[in-house]
Amino acid sequence: MGMLEILHLETSDVDAAAVEEQLRSAGIKAKITRVCEVEDFEQEIAREDLDIILASDGGRSCGGLRPLAHAREKAPEIPFILLSGSHEMANAIDALNAGATDYVIKQHISKLVPAVRRAVRESRQEAELLRARENLYAQTELLAGNGHMRHEQNGCRTSVNEAVTGDFIMRPSGRILTCNSAFLDIFGFGSTEEALSANFMSLLRSRKDGAELLVLLKRNKTIERHELEMRRSGGEAVYLVAKLLGVFDDRDELTRIQGCLFNDTKRKRLEQQLLQAQKLEGLGTLAGGIAHDFNNILAIILGYTGRLEEWISRPEVIPGAIHVIKEAVQRGTTLVQQLLTSAQQAEAHFTSVDLNALVRELEKMLCATFPKTVAFHLQLPSDFPLLVADRRQIHQVLLNLCVNARDAMSNGGTITIKTALASGAELSDSFPGADARRYACISVRDTGLGMTPEVKAHIFEPFFTTKERAKGTGLGLSVVYGVVNNHRGFVDVETEQNVGTNFCIYLPVAEAPERFLARTPGAGAPQKRGEPQTILLVEDENMLRDLGVEILEGEGYRVLPAQDGVDAVELFTKHRHEIGLVICDLGLPRLGGREVHLRMKETKPGVRVIVASGYLEPGMRSEMLKAGVIDTIQKPYDFRELIQKIQGVIGKAHCEDDHPQLF
Repeated sequence: MGMLEILHLETSDVDAAAVEEQLRSAGIKAKITRVCEVEDFEQEIAREDLDIILASDGGRSCGGLRPLAHAREKAPEIPFILLSGSHEMANAIDALNAGATDYVIKQHISKLVPAVRRAVRESRQEAELLRARENLYAQTELLAGNGHMRHEQNGCRTSVNEAVTGDFIMRPSGRILTCNSAFLDIFGFGSTEEALSANFMSLLRSRKDGAELLVLLKRNKTIERHELEMRRSGGEAVYLVAKLLGVFDDRDELTRIQGCLFNDTKRKRLEQQLLQAQKLEGLGTLAGGIAHDFNNILAIILGYTGRLEEWISRPEVIPGAIHVIKEAVQRGTTLVQQLLTSAQQAEAHFTSVDLNALVRELEKMLCATFPKTVAFHLQLPSDFPLLVADRRQIHQVLLNLCVNARDAMSNGGTITIKTALASGAELSDSFPGADARRYACISVRDTGLGMTPEVKAHIFEPFFTTKERAKGTGLGLSVVYGVVNNHRGFVDVETEQNVGTNFCIYLPVAEAPERFLARTPGAGAPQKRGEPQTILLVEDENMLRDLGVEILEGEGYRVLPAQDGVDAVELFTKHRHEIGLVICDLGLPRLGGREVHLRMKETKPGVRVIVASGYLEPGMRSEMLKAGVIDTIQKPYDFRELIQKIQGVIGKAHCEDDHPQLF
């Protein structure tokens, strides 16, 4: 490795000595320049002989991540290892995202030596690759300037023989004509002959990727820095950055393709590890938020149910307690729905929506509820096209944005809501997935405090909030993001501290929105006289099943209870001529609700089933409706809603009690 020139920012003599001892005992020869102040560090970083930078993030003199930012700006090519006294995963992620080469915890200083060796080795390899690529690009441009490529294969081999990147020449069909040793290493070929017998297109992730490459080459003649996921000869994934040059004949037909491939797998793997770490961090935040909110809800329910036993002698207070319990249950239901929406799993009911009318309706409601110090300004053009969207969800998006805007203006201000049209072609520069011809843009701008870059980076994460716990769940913007993604749209955020924040929501404009009408499953199901009024209730939760039996029998229906899927199929087979409706939970032991329905259809093709579930994935719900399920109902449900659905299918029972209990 030779003598290393190391710049070390460290205020602690003990920690500095520990670093020196680790390097010395590992046999690493190093000349260490130690500095204690950020100002001295910033002067030393201008040296051209540095091999690696070590910097502590502890103490005021070290400046946290400030040295890292300065190093990435002034000397981005020099490896930077951050030494930290913190075990927090978030700190490591922040450092790596900010450009640190590696992150070593001081309490595990033995990890420093392998980190130094790895960083220096990779830095030198990258420098060699950079020189090789620059050389290859120069060769490629020279060939392009000549207008054609030598047809002799020996000449082709000479042009790629010395390069470190994986260089090759192939036919448009994918047949490889020549390649260098780096190409063999990238794909794991044992010899040039083995590589030449392979087809480049078969190494791509899919045929579609190959077709897209050819389309791009024919249109643009060359492709710069194109990311590819390919497969090695053994099937392992390899991530590459490609530069491809098309060679065309006099008729402008693509005849050959010359390319160089840079193996970007290591960086891609690190990126995936960071994303996984961020997911785990997000899961921790999510779990903590759910636990906090649900524990509060359960505490309310448990507290009031416990007091009900004591209040038997005070019947006048019981209705109030029941009301509070119902509200707590509704809070839990709403929280689950928000979680599903933020995870893009809540089902949307698409209809034609007049966006301007929706904004005006929202403004009237908010003017009556927001403080008088908050003013609204609407900019709504006339003749605005209809959207195909879930009106309820879009209303929720705008409400969440307006509530956040209000909270950002504690001393009052102005919320401006504006609608406009944007072309998909213009948006595609910022959002590559923008494939619709036109988009409706709804912007909500406030004159509040704005956000720091650190806060902005986390705003769409579930349960992330800058508000006090009692004033917000942290789900508002997560719901916004989930809804917009469900609508194949995009969210853009502009913010400046002490100036304000502007959220722009882009939703695709359908060309014929009148065709999209919401269909209510089960609506129109005929109510026939003389229908069998026996109900098969399939529910594995004992208390809920017993409650259901009691309420439905109280309504005058005969009820057959089943505790699992197998029991349900056996009961249905035995009483199929008496059963007019099946109410079936989806998640059942022994045999799932979906399979139960299919088994019953085999016995009685016209069986009518309502599926109940705490969560039913929209795609599965659609499939079950197509398979003949009459309707679905979300748990926890109001038994009044369930009875309305039952009456719509088999009619009212012979009972005068129209006041069922609530679940």
